[in-house]
Amino acid sequence: MEDIIAVSIPIVAIVMVFTMIIVKSYFGHKERMMDHMSGDQVAELERMSKLADIMDQRVQVLERILDDEVPNWREKNDKTI
Repeated sequence: MEDIIAVSIPIVAIVMVFTMIIVKSYFGHKERMMDHMSGDQVAELERMSKLADIMDQRVQVLERILDDEVPNWREKNDKTI
């Protein structure tokens, strides 16, 4: 049992180092890709972000209306359980 632990520790350390290198490389690549976005792509991304904010506000208003009209609607329609 001690032999397995003695061998496992260096293996885990090596795997973690490779994992960290891969993760750092992945996020570095994503960051470089964001820097290379064209003006049209940035404008489209901003437009979509504003649209998502508006939709979020609408959903919040609709939920408040439902809370006022049907107080227990969340419990009756909770699909996460």
